[in-house]
Formats: sequence, C-alpha cells, structure tokens
Amino acid sequence: MTKCINCGTELEKKKTAHLKVILLDENDCEFLSESNAIEKEYSQVAMDDAMEAYRWAYEYRREFSIDYLLRIHGRLMKRLNPRIAGKIRECPVFVGDRECLDHKDIKVSLEAWLEHCFTRTTEAEIKHAHVEFEKIHPFEDGNGRTGRILMNIQRLAAGLPILIIHEGKEQQEYYKWFQEEK
Repeated sequence: MTKCINCGTELEKKKTAHLKVILLDENDCEFLSESNAIEKEYSQVAMDDAMEAYRWAYEYRREFSIDYLLRIHGRLMKRLNPRIAGKIRECPVFVGDRECLDHKDIKVSLEAWLEHCFTRTTEAEIKHAHVEFEKIHPFEDGNGRTGRILMNIQRLAAGLPILIIHEGKEQQEYYKWFQEEK
C-alpha cells in the first residue's frame, strides 16, 4: 500500500457494492486532513471516517437528497459521536453568538437548498451554496466537515478542482465567507 505524503494515511483501493474502485489521491487526503483540522479533529479515527464519507459521497454524487446528506454525516460522525451520526438535529445550536436556524425548519430548508445546489456551476455560486448549507446547520456537530465535502463534490461536478482550506490563515479567510453573506 502507498501512504499519502501529506497525512501519512494509507491509500487503499476500496471495493464498493457496485464493484467500482475509488482511490483517494494526495489532494483528497490533504483536503480531508485540513477539513478535520479546521474543526480540531486530528485523530486517525476522524481521518478514516472522513475518507469513507468522501469516497461514499463521490460514488453516489448523482443521488443528491436529504438521505445523501445524512449518509455522509453518518459516516463522518459514526465513531466521533454515534448519538448524532446521520441525524438531523432536534435542538437549538449556536455558532459563536448566532443561533442557527430553528430545528423545526431544517427539512424544508434542506429541500429548498437541494433543489438548486447542483445548478450551481461557477466557483462563486458553489461558494454561495456552501454558505447557505452552513447557515441551515442541520446537525448538532459535523456541519463544517459535511459541508466542505458537499462543496468539493459540487466543484468536481462543475469541472473545478477540489478546494483545500488549510488550517490557519486560509481558515480565517474561509470564515470571512460567512460574514460577507450576512
């Protein structure tokens, strides 16, 4: 097996139910490692589960639905927080001092978001869709990592390269996206 030069994770071929082979490259591993780092998730368990979630999201990228979102989140959170893995939140949450969307409005908001998210094909439109998803904040935890996977699946569908947001300065620039779109 080969190891990713960025994160040291073994790159492996994974056979799926459809017998497709999905191999993650260094950019994929770097994206997932940095996405985890933004959320202060540095464990190998978090990386392994992020790799599984990203592989699954890529394989089923043409089946965008609420169930698709829940399955990505479920794979990301299954060992970090099994109680909430793959479940839409049923409680209020705050990001900083901002209360997120009322949990009773999440399904309707996600359905509206899903209607238009894959019609977005430019970098600016995909960025806007990502900010919209994060404002819905459908999960108790794991929204950022789920949203960044979705954003990169959208980017790949639009023929754009994946976006790697590095912890630190790029992370701070990323947080400005959410201020710009208030």
